[in-house]
Parts: sequence; structure tokens; C-alpha cells
Amino acid sequence: MEQYEPVLKRLEKTAKQYTNIAPENGQFLSILIQSIQARNVLEVGTSNGYSTIWLAAALKKTRGKLITLEFDPTRAAEAKAHLQEAGLENVVEIRVGNALDEIPKCDATFDLVFLDAEKDEYRRYLELALPNIRPGGLIVADDTITMRDEMPDYIEFVFNTPTLHSVDIPLDDGIILSYRTEL
Repeated sequence: MEQYEPVLKRLEKTAKQYTNIAPENGQFLSILIQSIQARNVLEVGTSNGYSTIWLAAALKKTRGKLITLEFDPTRAAEAKAHLQEAGLENVVEIRVGNALDEIPKCDATFDLVFLDAEKDEYRRYLELALPNIRPGGLIVADDTITMRDEMPDYIEFVFNTPTLHSVDIPLDDGIILSYRTEL
């Protein structure tokens, strides 16, 4: 058993309180990261670090790094403690602050971006991150079925931007997976 698995199991009991992703979403993200051999990933919305552990565990296998953004310092501290317990703290950089301010400060080229924060800001997050997403990179947006009415501009953007190929995936609360094509 991997060191992070007991931490994930424990955090699954607090999923509703922290509005964490479902375990199958974590597995999906892990498969995506490993299949594209991602080296740099951006997570917008850390919460208590549940999804962060899934991302970091996959990135440890690809020798990658994760930048995760969290607005709430208390949640960021919880996430940091969970990552240390899971033995994944060296894979992750937690940045505390408003994602709209923090995304432009990221100078990495991202292979994958995971959006799971303020739903009505998804389009702005993506517009800020898009210059740093490599051609062939992926964008995964969470809660796109259950909270779809909070992100109409994001939906319109990802399905009508020529450099993005997007698909709705009915996994848990819904995911939109977007592929960035060549410019």
C-alpha cells in the first residue's frame, strides 16, 4: 500500500464538508497525468488537499511538480499537513491567495490544469492560464453538471474556442475535459 492511500481514505469521510472530488475523479486525474506523462500541473482550488494528493501521487510517478492555489490559509495549512503525512510535500508548491492574482505569477508551462474553485470564475482562470498550457495539454473542469448554471461563460468558451476541443464527461458531478490544440 502506498503511503498516501490511508490519508485519502480518511479524507473521503470529510468529502461533503470540504466539497472534495469523488475517488473516481481522483483516479481519472491520475490516469490523465500518467498517460500524458505530465511534468507540470496547476490546480486551482486546493481545499484540504484531497484532490491535491491524487494529483501529486501521479506526478511523483512522472517526476513532475504541482502548483496548487488556495484562497483560504486555514485550508492551505490542512492541505500541507495532509501532503506531509502522505509523503508528497516535495511534489507540491501550495500558494495561498486569490487564484486570479496567482495564476499570472505562474511561469511554468502546464501539461494539465485542474479547475475546482469558484465556478463563476472558471472562464477567467482558464483565460489567465491558457498562455501557459502547452499544445496537447489538458484542462479538467469539475462540477460541470451539478453547478453548470454557475459557469455559462466557461461552457460557451470551451465549446466555441477554436484551439480547444472539449467534451462533457458524466463522472460524479460532471467534468469537462478540454484538449488544447496547436496554435
